[in-house]
Amino acid sequence: SRLYSSVVAEAETEAWQKLIRVLTHEIMNSIAPVISLSETVAERATINGMNERDYAIMVQAMQTIHRRSKGLLDFVENYRQLTRLPLPTLRNFSVSALFDDIRLLFPEKSDILFFRVKPEDLNLYADRIMVEQVLINLLKNAIEACEESLSPQIVVEAVQKAGMVIISVIDNGSGIVPEVIFVPFFTTKSKGSGIGLSLCRQIMNRHRGSISLDSQVEKGSSFVLRFPIVTKRIL
Repeated sequence: SRLYSSVVAEAETEAWQKLIRVLTHEIMNSIAPVISLSETVAERATINGMNERDYAIMVQAMQTIHRRSKGLLDFVENYRQLTRLPLPTLRNFSVSALFDDIRLLFPEKSDILFFRVKPEDLNLYADRIMVEQVLINLLKNAIEACEESLSPQIVVEAVQKAGMVIISVIDNGSGIVPEVIFVPFFTTKSKGSGIGLSLCRQIMNRHRGSISLDSQVEKGSSFVLRFPIVTKRIL
């Protein structure tokens, strides 16, 4: 069942990647000439000369076109990362050391963040930067989910079990609807992009692992990362 779910999740992610790749390619191809044209027109107007009023109107229009085109290009670029995720650079590292580094990124939340590792010398063979990014995304979500909790608490724990390293991020916040949370562009946040958790799932897929969510509205959420144990030494 777990293997089937993993295959389905990977196929779904690949389908989303293909769609995003086509859309971003077409949008960028259309916007690039517009940016270039706005720059060219402004330059030629300067060289050829215009009356002051017409020149001011033209420059303002060109600046608006250029600014909005660049803004759209930057917007599209943010989504291209979903289709350009590199292969993980696998290294053996200490989970406790990773948690210590992540703790330093959230100093203002030290009173509600708790980290546990069992055994304390637990190591993980994975891409440390990618794993750190996943945990940062999950912690940011957990912190936001706990904003209205009377006694917020977020626990990040790592254990070795059944041939896997399992890292959980557990909060007592507002909860999330689990069925669609990993779908690209889906978000319950007013200012969210909907790519953070989708990116987390892609990173876990690249590690031949998985990410799952157990959540209840108004009771909290538990994100669980499962990494297969790989026996390999650092060169």
